[in-house]
Amino acid sequence: MRLFTAVVPPADAVAEVVAALSGPVPEGWRLVDPATWHLTLAFHGEVEPAGPVAALDRVAELPAPRLRVDGAGRFPGVRWARVVADPPAALTALVAAVGGDPDAFVPHLTLLRRRGRRRVAAPRLPPLAGPWWEAREVVLMASELRAGGPVHTPVHRVVLAGR
Repeated sequence: MRLFTAVVPPADAVAEVVAALSGPVPEGWRLVDPATWHLTLAFHGEVEPAGPVAALDRVAELPAPRLRVDGAGRFPGVRWARVVADPPAALTALVAAVGGDPDAFVPHLTLLRRRGRRRVAAPRLPPLAGPWWEAREVVLMASELRAGGPVHTPVHRVVLAGR
């Protein structure tokens, strides 16, 4: 099973970013379905769920970081919203605890993906900022690759300790 661990932003945080992205999607790009936006903490690859589930269960006592969208960035073929944490160390600890690499971690929500392999002009994103929200739970997700894009299915959830 192809697995990753993530934090899912609340609807109001997603709505703020969607509102900022109003207008047509640039040619050659596609909007990632906002209902699937998530902050990937660790990608586990093709593994049985037992290992990631055990790691996830151990994070229940970690403090829930406060998060918000604040800015944008890009990877080749991807445009994303930057996610910042308060305190930053709480998010870093969460990434490490679920098996992610805190040194390579770039906290973001993927917004746009380039269609196909053809090079097209990179769209500029508007200023992005959203409300603060608390990461109340961490979710282990199965990811199934399909022609229309990946389908993510929750496998296991763990509620984090409050602030």
